[in-house]
Amino acid sequence: MKRLIILCIILMAGITGCGTAVEENADPEKDQSSGSGEDVSVQKGIVAGEMEPSLTKQESNGQISYTYTVKNQTEHEKTFVFSSGQTIDFELRNDKGEIVYKDSKNKMYTQATQEITLKQAEEFSQMVVLPPVESGTYTLTVWLTAKGEQNYKATTEVQVD
Repeated sequence: MKRLIILCIILMAGITGCGTAVEENADPEKDQSSGSGEDVSVQKGIVAGEMEPSLTKQESNGQISYTYTVKNQTEHEKTFVFSSGQTIDFELRNDKGEIVYKDSKNKMYTQATQEITLKQAEEFSQMVVLPPVESGTYTLTVWLTAKGEQNYKATTEVQVD
């Protein structure tokens, strides 16, 4: 009988704890319009920024590459959870809008969960090497593949001669 009472107490404490965690995370001050759930409230007189994606071009020996960067411009740490070894994906579209290359197509990635945490003002960067394509104008779009997150797309025009 004592065991049953102790078991009931433990279960009720666990259920109560779960309900409290949900209530604590529910914050009406959070900006839901951006879809990122970032807190945009004013703290100590500073307004929180955003996660900023960008692309920077490099060219070496005729090979075009870009560095995709996401910078944490918020007042809070941001943790990204990835369900595989893939952290970004990218695609090239021709001037007609047709996808001529998608990096993840026909590729396999390790199936291991990984997390990347960016503190305030820290950056996550990854090199994007473009495949050989015919001469022309393309649109390069790169994004994060984190679970349940905004994808932080960055887009640029690419001219291939």
